[in-house]
Parts: sequence; structure tokens; C-alpha cells
Amino acid sequence: MHDKSIRIKFWFGVLAVFAAVIFCFVYLGLDAVALITLAPTFVRYIAVNFFPPSMTNLQANLATVLQTVAFAVVSTYISSFLAFIFALLMSDVVMPYRAVRIAVRFFMTFVRNIPVVIWATLMVFVFGIGSMVGLVALVLATTGFLSRSYAESINEISARKLEPLRASGVRTHAIIIHGVLPEFAPAWVNWTLFAFELNIRASAVLGMVGAGGMGILIQRNLTLRNFQGAATLILLLIVAVVCAEFFSAYVRKKVMGDGGHSYDFGAGALSAIPANVRKFRAFVIVAALVVFVASLLYLDLDMARFIGRLENVPRIMGLLMEVNLDIVGHGLRQFFVSLVMGIAGLVLGGFLAVILAFLAAENIAPFRPLAVVIKAFASVVRAVPSLVVMLMIVAAIGFGYTTGVAVLTISSMGYLTRAFIATIEEEGRASITAMSAAGASFGQIIVHGLLPAVATGFLSWIALRLEMSVAESITLGVVGAGGIGALIFRATRQFDYPTVSTLILIVFVCMFCLEMVARGVRRRFGNV
Repeated sequence: MHDKSIRIKFWFGVLAVFAAVIFCFVYLGLDAVALITLAPTFVRYIAVNFFPPSMTNLQANLATVLQTVAFAVVSTYISSFLAFIFALLMSDVVMPYRAVRIAVRFFMTFVRNIPVVIWATLMVFVFGIGSMVGLVALVLATTGFLSRSYAESINEISARKLEPLRASGVRTHAIIIHGVLPEFAPAWVNWTLFAFELNIRASAVLGMVGAGGMGILIQRNLTLRNFQGAATLILLLIVAVVCAEFFSAYVRKKVMGDGGHSYDFGAGALSAIPANVRKFRAFVIVAALVVFVASLLYLDLDMARFIGRLENVPRIMGLLMEVNLDIVGHGLRQFFVSLVMGIAGLVLGGFLAVILAFLAAENIAPFRPLAVVIKAFASVVRAVPSLVVMLMIVAAIGFGYTTGVAVLTISSMGYLTRAFIATIEEEGRASITAMSAAGASFGQIIVHGLLPAVATGFLSWIALRLEMSVAESITLGVVGAGGIGALIFRATRQFDYPTVSTLILIVFVCMFCLEMVARGVRRRFGNV
């Protein structure tokens, strides 16, 4: 059923993963026994100290969660607008000038490859603490992410569909409105809703670096060992993220069409779209504008203070133009530490995700109640930002590389479990049923039937997750996991401008190289 090349790719991937794990443990000096026993220790610590959650300040906590959601809403709206403009400038099918495409793509690559918490740290460094700097940081990071996603989706639109418009003398803005937008709209809905889900998690931790959001309250409660108060905030955050995921799934289904059918967004095809779908789309547009305005009014943005500090930007940017060559070697070594931590967490999390996915996928799950529990567990794990998990584990066992790797393992496990489940469920039931009828056991069906079929998809997802895992590893350095994130945070607190700019350049260059490697792996093993 599966050719030899697929099996070679699979076993090559297995050997590479095994070698990576050994190297990471040796390089970081990780204690395998401590890492294995961390899970029961952490669970026991959470059960004893975090439950039951405190209901003392429930109303104030709810207001904080609403503020976090409002941050995500406003930043997603602004970012989607800016990202669409940048995507058009980056697109091969819209922008005819290659120099413009390259310049914009380079700028967006720089913006995208700096983690959002590092952006927030820099904003605080330049403008001081406040909610406005958190919003700007979210907008920057989300615009970088969405611009690439939008540009790739726009580039998938065939140039042949736009040539008749160009040949008819239609101007560029009309080509965008009548040629690009109708084809791009489904991808815009998907990517924007996905960014909204990510922004809720991101906005929840910005307060940890003085950029607003509920992160400062979680950090304060954990620092003061008010674990039950922290538990309340974390549970409310989980509820908010899960609700956002359900909301996004519902909107996708309604806007794109029921039953998985994607309706044409073109004006000429409106008659083919059911009336209820057209009405729902109109309602979504109006409701979206109302939500944006309400969220903007709800946020207590210190805009006047932010604008007042703009006059300091030229001076600070001038200072940031200097570099500290003495820190380059140390910075590269610390980035490598962040990279190794990210790889270790990715590999361990991926291994656990494979096991959980085969137990939870609908077409192979041996015990349905267990599958439901696993999916719910993965949703909860995804909902809690890695920085929050880091602070919780630090409270239980302290700082160190082991703590950072444990957090990255949990984060990667949550992300990859859902991705792997979707990959497994794409495989038809016919081959599974045939092998079951032939007397194959559950393990034989997985090893000889499903695993060869889904191996390339798994490896593609792991390559995609690699960039995210390393970015999270850099972020965790802000709260004590080590690596280059710790150096950046320390340099900003000391107002060491040349060191900050040098470390940021190191992060950009190394993350760009990592992005190229990950993209090559995805192309080699098949795109997801």
C-alpha cells in the first residue's frame, strides 16, 4: 500500500528524533528521572495547593478576563487590516515590482520572527509600562504572522483568473476587489479566527512584562503563593480560550457553509448561496464591527501617555542602532540553549502526542470515553499559555532547564495531539476495517496500517511546530528558563541599548534560518 520511500522517510525521522533526544539531554544536562517524576509531583502539588479555587474576587477577575478578550479582539482586527495590505504588497499575483515584494517580505519576516513577549518587553523598554504597549506588541506579532499566511493564500489564486481583468484594462484596486477578494475570503476567515484564538493566550501573559492584561495578576498571585486565587484566573482563562475555539469553529461552519461545503464568495455567485447563509454573513459583519467598537471602548488604553512618549522614540532608536560585539558569542550560545530546549520539548511532546492521538482518533479509538477525555485534556493544555504553566511548575520544583523543557513538552503535546488526531482521522475506515476483519490487533493496525500512512503528515506538523517551540523557549527565558530570552530581559531592565539591539538581531537571524530549515523539511515530507 505504501511504497518503500515512505518507509525510509519514516525510519529516517525516527532515528533523527532519537539522536536529537540524546543530544538535548546531554547538552542541557537534563536528569531523565527527574523529568519523568515531574508529572506526578506537579499534579500532586496542583491538587493540594490550587484547589478549590478562590471565589473571593470573582467579579474583578471576570472583568480582567473580559479585558484580555478585548485585547485579543482589537489586536486581531487591526492586525488583519494591516496584514492584508502587507500581503498584497508581498504577493506575486498582485504586486508587479519585485523590489517592493522583497523589501516588504524582509520587513514582515523580521516582525514575525520576534516572539510577542519579546516585542512587549521592547515596547516597555521604549515607552514604559501600560496597556497601550501591550496592544502594540500584539499588533506587531500578529501582523507578522498573518501577513505571511495571507500572502501565501493570495499567491495560491491562479494568475490566469486575474489576467482577463488586466487585459480588459481594469485597474489594480478593481482587480483586488473583484478578482482577489472573492477567492481570498475563505482563507481570510480561517486565518483571522485562528489568530484570534492565539491572541487570547498571548494577551493573557503580556502583563508579566508590564504590558497590561491578566498576566500580572496571575504572576502576582503565584509569587505571593496565593495559589487558589491564581487557580481562579487560570480556570477563567481556560474557559475563555475554549469558548473562543467553539465560537471560531461555529463561525467557520456558518460563514463557509454547512456540511463542509464552501460557498463561492464572488458577487456573481450570490444567487447560488442559500439566503440563510447570506443573512448570517451580513449579521457577522455587523456584529463584528459592534464587537470591535465595544472592545475598544472597554479597554482602558493609556493612549495619551503613549503618544506623549513618542518624542523619545528617535533618541532611543538612535541608541538601539549601536551594537555590542562582545555579547555576540554569548548571545549565540544562549540562543543555541533556547533552540535545544525547544527541540527537546518538541520531541518529548510529539512522542506523547502520538500515543494520545491514536487513543483519541475517532476511526481507531479503542475506548470512546477515553478518547473524549484525551480530547478535553488536550484542549485544556492548549488553553493555558506556556508562561503560566512555567510559573506554576516553578512554584512546584523551582527554576532550571528541566522546568523549561517540561513546559515545552506540555505545550507541544497539546498542540500536536489535536494536529495528529486530525491527520489520523483523515485516513479512511476501510483499511482499518479490513485489517480488523483479518484478525489484526490494535497495535498491528497502528504499526502496519496507520503509522506508515500518517508518518509524513506527522513529520510535517512537527516541522511546523519547531518554530513555535523555539519561540516559546525564548519567551520562557523571561521568567527563568534560561537561554537568550533571559539575556534580553536582563538587558532591557538595565537599559543596555547596544546589548538589546544585538540580541534582537541574533534572534532574528537565527529564527529566519530556522524558518528556512523548517520550510524545507515540510516540503521534503509533504505540506500539511
